[in-house]
Amino acid sequence: MTSLFHLSELTRSLFSLWTLILCLIGIFSIIRSVKQKRLRFAAFALLPFGCSYFLWQVLFDIHLFGDTDAAADISRKLGGFPWIGLLLTLFVITSAALVNLTAVIRYGKRSITPDAIKLCLDQIPCGVCCFGDDGRVLFSNVCMNRLCVAATGSILQNGNRLYDAVGDSILMLNGHRWRFARRELLLDGERLHEMTASDVTAEYAKTEALQKDKEALSRLNAELKEYNLGIDDTVRKQEVLRAKVNIHDEMNRLMLSTVAAEKEDAATMDRIFTLWEQNALLLCMEADRSNEPKAVSGIEKLADALKIRLVWKSDLPETLDVEQKGLFFTAAKEAIANAAKHADAKRMEISFAETDKEICCAFTNDGKLPIDEIKFAGGLYNLSVLAGKQGATLSSDIGEEFTLILRFPKNA
Repeated sequence: MTSLFHLSELTRSLFSLWTLILCLIGIFSIIRSVKQKRLRFAAFALLPFGCSYFLWQVLFDIHLFGDTDAAADISRKLGGFPWIGLLLTLFVITSAALVNLTAVIRYGKRSITPDAIKLCLDQIPCGVCCFGDDGRVLFSNVCMNRLCVAATGSILQNGNRLYDAVGDSILMLNGHRWRFARRELLLDGERLHEMTASDVTAEYAKTEALQKDKEALSRLNAELKEYNLGIDDTVRKQEVLRAKVNIHDEMNRLMLSTVAAEKEDAATMDRIFTLWEQNALLLCMEADRSNEPKAVSGIEKLADALKIRLVWKSDLPETLDVEQKGLFFTAAKEAIANAAKHADAKRMEISFAETDKEICCAFTNDGKLPIDEIKFAGGLYNLSVLAGKQGATLSSDIGEEFTLILRFPKNA
């Protein structure tokens, strides 16, 4: 039967190509098995790879030197065998290599392997990387590599450098908002650092919109509160205006009645003069509002009505303007009312302290001290808002006695 030496060059070349393909299949199977952590498959793939590589070397030796002394002894011995033996051997090696290759590929498709995990993590829309204390990167996906280039200007080679650049923060990278976070974990007794980057562009936009809506709602609430505070003043002004109109009409009627009345009729004249006196008193009421002695008298009358002894430590400072004095009298009334209602006070001192920067008005009562934290509500809250409009501040101080403090800033 024809030996290998007597085969044509083309036939021996085809056998050489066959063995070379088997060598490549064996190399692929070995590498794939090692990456899959299946060392048994890698060891099994070494047998067909070794046989095919050996036959490839024999055929290459025969192709170069033929049946001469330059060829290796093993090559000359195998070259004298019938070519059908080589063909059967290659069929056996091919079968073993294909069985191993099929098992490796099937395992990779049906099992969770490091390559499958890497492929999955490369497809997720967030960045993931893992590195040691020295910054050595053990794993990173495609998304994290892109973010590292955008944040540091270089590829991901050191995890500590990336963390120093981004930290635990939200950054704008590649047109998106990314939230970076790092956590520590233990793996086989070794401490590792896992860093993740999540795309929070949509959530960030919704948060900004919510913040704007919240600010707009706060402004609306403030405007409503100011509007409610202004309602009382508006109603009072309307009532005063209506009263003035009524008084004006009544004065015109009285003037006509006075002219038309007969001076000999004493009863009619007395009635007319009584009406004149009543209207004169009404006209004086609005003027009394801006009269400081009248306002002080009104405070003292309120204190007497509530059975509180009012003590003035000093006179009202002349540096206060009309609006500030009006606010002071309003605060005094509120302080007296609260002292009687909430503290059962019997005595209140009103004192003033003036510095280069402010004028301090203090209302100190001897009533019961509050137990809970002082929160301005009701009249005190409205008073604080009115004070804020003038640049003043309203506060409280709890010591041996309770003190309500109204501070007016001085103009520079």
